[in-house]
Order: sequence, then structure tokens, then C-alpha cells
Amino acid sequence: MLKNRYVALFGLFIVIIIIIILFFMSIYTLELRPFPDGELIFKQKVQPGDKFILKYTHSVALTPVWEIFIIDKDYQIVLIETEFLDHGAGLPYAAFDKEIFVEEEGRFKIKNMHRIIPTPIYYRIGAIRENIFYFKDKEINLPSLVGDRLLTLEINRNNLFNYLRRKLVNG
Repeated sequence: MLKNRYVALFGLFIVIIIIIILFFMSIYTLELRPFPDGELIFKQKVQPGDKFILKYTHSVALTPVWEIFIIDKDYQIVLIETEFLDHGAGLPYAAFDKEIFVEEEGRFKIKNMHRIIPTPIYYRIGAIRENIFYFKDKEINLPSLVGDRLLTLEINRNNLFNYLRRKLVNG
């Protein structure tokens, strides 16, 4: 009888631990949505150190620009580097503070950036801009997915229970 009571208490303890983990463990996701309707087009779990790249064709110079972002320890989106092929109107021309301006691999680069970007990021998508989103092994041609629209990028925080529930419901 006493043994059954200990087994029941141990089982209850395990259930309580699982509930605590499910409801108090935070999961952060990078989400892309067309504005204003908010239909989810991309969602990926992120952690500090994850990088993503936004590539677009500059509207004046008509050359590609790559903006490289990282997720910091506070789950903020931080611009860490910009790469471009040419100088001209609207393109970077100098580095600021501790940033460095270099030419490498046939590109001009501003490195050592640490510009925290307020979210959501509102990002104009268009076929003539040739917007590409890179995250880990994914490459998404944004105009073919959403057309000529405004897109929002942001980090969202959920508990593990809601994250798993939405993953099961949405596939």
C-alpha cells in the first residue's frame, strides 16, 4: 500500500514537472507575414546566434545588396553586415563608430556592425527588387510568394505548449 502511494506521488511529481516545462519554457520564432493581413508565410524556431540574410536589388544603383542579421542573446534582430557591389545614391559610403568599411571578394562591405533593429521590420517586396530571404538552408524568393507587398519580420515568443500545439495543428 505504501509502495503504491510513492508510485502515485512520483507520477504526480513527473506530471507537474512536465506541465511546468510546457508552460514556462520559452520558444522564440522568426516569423514573416504580409502586411496588413498577417497571413503567416514563414516561421522558424530561432536561438541566439542564428543568422538570416535579406538580399534585394537597390532601387537606384540596380545592383544587389545583402543585409546580414543575427539574433542576439535577448532575441533582438541585429544588423551585423551590409554588402554591395557599387557606390551611389542611397548606398553606404562610410562606416560609423566601430564599424569597418572594406572591399573583399569583389564586394564593398560594412562589417562589425551592431545595429539593433526595432521590430517588426517593415520590408517592401517587389518583383523588380528581386527580394530573397536566406535562413540556414532555406532560400525564399519573396516576390514569387507574396507579390508586390509590404512584409513584416519579427521574433515572437511562445511557451512550449502553444508552440507544439500550433505545430500539430498547422503541420
